[in-house]
Amino acid sequence: MILDSLRQDVRVGFRILIKEKAFCLLAVLVLALGIAGVTTQFTIVNAFVLRGFSFAHPEQLASVGLIDPQATAQQNNFGNGNIPTAQDYEDLKAGQQSFAMMSGYLNGSTINVTYKNNPQRYTGGYVTEDFFRIVGVSPIMGRDFTADDNKPGAEKTTILGYEIWKRDFSGDSNIVGQAVRINGKAATIIGVMPENFKFPQAEQLWVPLYNEFPVVPREDPRAGNSSPQVMGRLKEGVSFDQANAEFSALAKRLAKDNPKTNEQLTSANVQPLLNTFTGPQLRQMIYAMLGAVLLVLVIACVNVMNMQFGRAALRAKELAIRGALGATRWRLVRQMLTESFLIAAMGAIVGVFFAEWAVSLLVRTTNALPFPLPYWVQFTIDGKVLLFTLAIVLVATLLSGLVPAILSARSSAAEVMKEGGRGNSSRLVNAITRILVIGQIALTAALLIAATLQIKSIRNQTTQNYGYDENAVYSARMGLMEGDYPTDDAKHQFFVRALRSLRADPAFEGAAMSDRFRMTFANFGQYEVDGKTYVTDRDRPRGNSESISDGYFSTLGLKMLEGRDFTIEDSDAKQPVAIVNASFARQYFGNQSAIGHQVRRFNPAKPEQWRTIVGIAPDMLMQGPFNADRDSVGFYVPLLAATPAAQFCTIVVRPRAGQNAANMGPVLSKAIAALDSNLPTYFAGTPARLHDEILGVNRLTANLFTIFGAVAFMLSAVGLYGVMSFSVNQRTQEFGIRMALGADAKRIFRMVMQQGAWQLAIGLFLGIGAAALLLGVLAAQALQTILFKVKPLDPTIYLVVAALLTLVAAISCFVPARRATRVNPMEALRTE
Repeated sequence: MILDSLRQDVRVGFRILIKEKAFCLLAVLVLALGIAGVTTQFTIVNAFVLRGFSFAHPEQLASVGLIDPQATAQQNNFGNGNIPTAQDYEDLKAGQQSFAMMSGYLNGSTINVTYKNNPQRYTGGYVTEDFFRIVGVSPIMGRDFTADDNKPGAEKTTILGYEIWKRDFSGDSNIVGQAVRINGKAATIIGVMPENFKFPQAEQLWVPLYNEFPVVPREDPRAGNSSPQVMGRLKEGVSFDQANAEFSALAKRLAKDNPKTNEQLTSANVQPLLNTFTGPQLRQMIYAMLGAVLLVLVIACVNVMNMQFGRAALRAKELAIRGALGATRWRLVRQMLTESFLIAAMGAIVGVFFAEWAVSLLVRTTNALPFPLPYWVQFTIDGKVLLFTLAIVLVATLLSGLVPAILSARSSAAEVMKEGGRGNSSRLVNAITRILVIGQIALTAALLIAATLQIKSIRNQTTQNYGYDENAVYSARMGLMEGDYPTDDAKHQFFVRALRSLRADPAFEGAAMSDRFRMTFANFGQYEVDGKTYVTDRDRPRGNSESISDGYFSTLGLKMLEGRDFTIEDSDAKQPVAIVNASFARQYFGNQSAIGHQVRRFNPAKPEQWRTIVGIAPDMLMQGPFNADRDSVGFYVPLLAATPAAQFCTIVVRPRAGQNAANMGPVLSKAIAALDSNLPTYFAGTPARLHDEILGVNRLTANLFTIFGAVAFMLSAVGLYGVMSFSVNQRTQEFGIRMALGADAKRIFRMVMQQGAWQLAIGLFLGIGAAALLLGVLAAQALQTILFKVKPLDPTIYLVVAALLTLVAAISCFVPARRATRVNPMEALRTE
């Protein structure tokens, strides 16, 4: 009986909607835009946060990091914590009872592989023996690592990823047991992992950790060079709280036993492994974007609700007659809700098609990024996303249809049957539609402010002044591995030989080296300045430092401001020297010269030598377009004399006049190959291109916020226009009476515009106030890690948004106001 009644409601609803094609198409399109945005963004949330790993019992997988309770989240690796040395990991593993298995690993590492005289650079992982067992995945060919493989001095082994086995090793079914060179040393391939397995993020092959980086004492200067990340699988019944309590106690014990290196690390963070790779900053951004599209959906629902009110006014007689013939209010409400559900369902179907297109575009965009997303991030509209969309359909049905249905069903037949009569119900509808418009304006204002903040942040990142012409030089990264360059002297000799060769090459005007990654990220840490007193380790300032060769500044087209550049003779063994930037000199020495003063990096385990400042260089951006707080103060130390020698460095060359720096790649690769045919170069390009690639995800985020803001803005304009038109239609008789009593067209026009102005003013007050409270107070701390050189309470942004909404409101009100002035008083009174 109930199902028959519902089927009848659906049939009647379809017939009515077919008759009202214009309303149906517009309402479906408006909801489709909102549902498409929410579905697309929820697909992103699902990929990064909800779906997670496809391993058995992923809820047991955890990461471990040590925490300094007095430090900021950024200093604690964005809250994840750090494992300072491999020895710390070994001590934690030996003392714990929470994990069934633990593993240390380095991911995203450079691994040079030579196979059949073909050198390749891969992104790989250095792992301990239980790494794959923790996630429960085994090689499809060959065997897993063992404890013996992980021992220093053992025969080197490697396990290949499926993709590079297919591509670079020709899918050879006899690959297991074949010889390769790993980082300049002979090694044996012992296995191949399954297809689409690149754990933990985008690794292409794996090598035993301690075989490559043996455990050394905490005080050894090399100890921090291979500090591992730590993961494990919790034992059955062990909670994260219990594990946190145990590891915090272990951290206190390590801090007590090793005060030189661990004194500050007195707490720990054991958290779900997935959180380590998504990170709080990324999760905040993803949820902020989900909040933005939910606002767009609410605005879309408000628009449809207003359309439903206008439609209900046109159907008032029909509903009154049906009520007079015996239809109950619940029967009328159910019929109108059924129609709302059909509109929402059709909007969802169209919205999912829009979302499929948007997700495919998202996949193409992310695939083009220079840094691949974690392999387990798959943007697909799966069952979970579709269930969420179904829930959105139900919410949209209630939001857009429930109130109009209830109010329409309450209208009395006597009131409605009087042609043109306006009673309490009509006045209530008018009040509700005005409130909805106010709410719509408020939501749009808040969304536009949030979107503009994000867009301005991205714009600030993309327009950074790095202090030199980023298009005038070319750079490439290389790694001198221990197998080919086992000593500091061997590395230093190669650096000197490479610089002499490149500087003698007629293609280049200048050449230099730096340890800066992708010409973007310098080192960042604590340092000391002579003459300053530091009571505790935390008192020491944090700043940038970079190891560079002589000729670095001239290669970038810069001149020293004071003093001299480094020379090839500068040596830490003779007289350690440093160059500071202008901001450093100004901050610490004011009007006095910095030349002759001293600075050094702070190392609590083994204090470094003081370095005498011999020059002052112009300011350059040393941390790229991400952290504005890290780019004011910096200093430089000689690369060619560093002990221990740098393993990875970036080559920078300036082409001869008239040559395009972007075309220097083949020339530079050939020059390096002539020096060492087994040494691949990577991360190559002009700094301008490298910086642009790094900002790919940020630019994508800004584009999404722009789309959300534009859709909200458009829906708000349509909604305001619709409500003003509905209001004018409802007040036709009133305007006729006023004009019959002497009111002129200007007065009528002003009345309509004033109504819109009041709604706009209240909406802006609420929206801007809510945005200021949320962004400037409640979420101010979180926004510091998201926004770049943008104040959440930037008055310019708030004024621009207010002006933009005022303009669109004026345009939206103008046409209905003009129509109101053209009401014929006699026709309006004749309808009474």
